[in-house]
Amino acid sequence: MTDFLPKQTAYHFQMIDLQSVDFQDDVLRSLHDEAIDPLMFRNLKKFGQLHPLLVQQQTENLYHLVAGYTYFAAIKKSGIKKIACQVLPHSILPDTLFSLQILHDLSSPQSSPILQAHLLSKAELALPEDDLLSLLSLMGYKPQRYKLKELTGLLQLEPTAILALHRGSLSQKLGKHLALLSHDDQRHLVNLINAYRLGGSKQHKLVEMVTELVLRDNKPAQEIINKWLPVDGTTNSENSPQRIYGLLQCLNEKCSPGKSGAEKKFKKLVQELQPPDGITIEHSLSFEDEQLDVRLRFADAATLREKWAEIKTFTQ
Repeated sequence: MTDFLPKQTAYHFQMIDLQSVDFQDDVLRSLHDEAIDPLMFRNLKKFGQLHPLLVQQQTENLYHLVAGYTYFAAIKKSGIKKIACQVLPHSILPDTLFSLQILHDLSSPQSSPILQAHLLSKAELALPEDDLLSLLSLMGYKPQRYKLKELTGLLQLEPTAILALHRGSLSQKLGKHLALLSHDDQRHLVNLINAYRLGGSKQHKLVEMVTELVLRDNKPAQEIINKWLPVDGTTNSENSPQRIYGLLQCLNEKCSPGKSGAEKKFKKLVQELQPPDGITIEHSLSFEDEQLDVRLRFADAATLREKWAEIKTFTQ
């Protein structure tokens, strides 16, 4: 029987002074120095460091952190002085270095898209295209150049939007819409989303409609949503649902005034007719025309047969 041993990368494990380890650059530092995971911090205080950090040696007393950024930030706050590290040599091949970073932290599309974009932007300077695209496969994406451009393009967004994408409070899919707006517009939109803690469909509707109005009417986003922007970054949580409903309704009317008017007329008609239980009145999809559907509900087939002759007279 043959034992298949995994390939060993040129690294070793070592206890290192915390002050000798730092982020690779200011971008990574700005994303992680302030945000500490409370649960991670509590576990560190209770159990100590449970996982070694991946670092690359730069000089005898300087190591760059290349994975585990959130864990490192929590360790710094916990007061631990010496940390266990998996040390990669300064001479490690770029392809191996980037691959190990991905496998440690960024191996799925659910990872921070900003960290993925940051790594890919550095890899673009060091790797040929085939190797670069293979990194996308390790991240869980198809190895296509458009995806590479889509991810690295996120780094051109306004810093508030970048931080929101990194922390997961902003959907990655909205990056394309935000890229069409100025940095000021992006900042106001993200502040609104964060203040009201919008997620899912409401977040998408807000960004899509504001983007449409900014481009169509050539107005800044602040002017469009100024009435709903939080004062001093705070909102009244009791009124938040009503205010957001009002905002989305207002934006919808501005984007589709004809549809909004038709919808109001239809609702008024239904109120006037007051259909009894078992009868439903529906308008055409998206109010594309004046067509109406009236649906009748019956308890069973026997009841339908009993009423069928009477129903047929309505269509003659």
